[in-house]
Amino acid sequence: MSAIGTKGVARAERRQQLVDAAVEELGRRGYAGSSMTDVAQRAGVSKAMVHNVFGSKADLAHACLMEVGPPLVSSIAAAQTASDPGQRAQDTFVAIFTAMAEHRHAWALIKDETLPTGSPAAALAADHRARLHEMGTVGTRDVLEAAGLEDPLDHDLLDHIWESIVESAVQWWQEHEDHTAEQMAERLTRLLAVVTLRP
Repeated sequence: MSAIGTKGVARAERRQQLVDAAVEELGRRGYAGSSMTDVAQRAGVSKAMVHNVFGSKADLAHACLMEVGPPLVSSIAAAQTASDPGQRAQDTFVAIFTAMAEHRHAWALIKDETLPTGSPAAALAADHRARLHEMGTVGTRDVLEAAGLEDPLDHDLLDHIWESIVESAVQWWQEHEDHTAEQMAERLTRLLAVVTLRP
């Protein structure tokens, strides 16, 4: 990433570059484990510059969540169209990684439980998590209904399994940065077809 603390850089461009740096920093290390100094170093600017644009770390985190949350939620929501539950699950994987192509640490940021309690950032992250969970639980319910299963405990367990699969896949992706979003979506679609015995 190029340094952005030079004269002549438009404020909007500077703000975007700081958000990009902060999403990666906060996503990698968590809110509690990161500082404005860390973000400044990643962006190649002074700490004063970051404070000048965002004021506080909580404000910066909120800006990051506004950047990455809505596109991710919208992308997944748009993928919930297939009538076949298995196909919808595959489409959801594609949507997740495609939406995170520019910010692969977005998921970790949304799931960060160290965001300051009561802050707009924490509230926004909680809202994103709730919407993601709601879509996930509708999908798992439809999978069970298609199989003729109605036990609520089956649904509860499958919810946990689905969330664990997504969390593990995102974590794996962060540890294999050579994989593009398209490659991850293809890999997960292939593996999902194997474990569900889909052709």
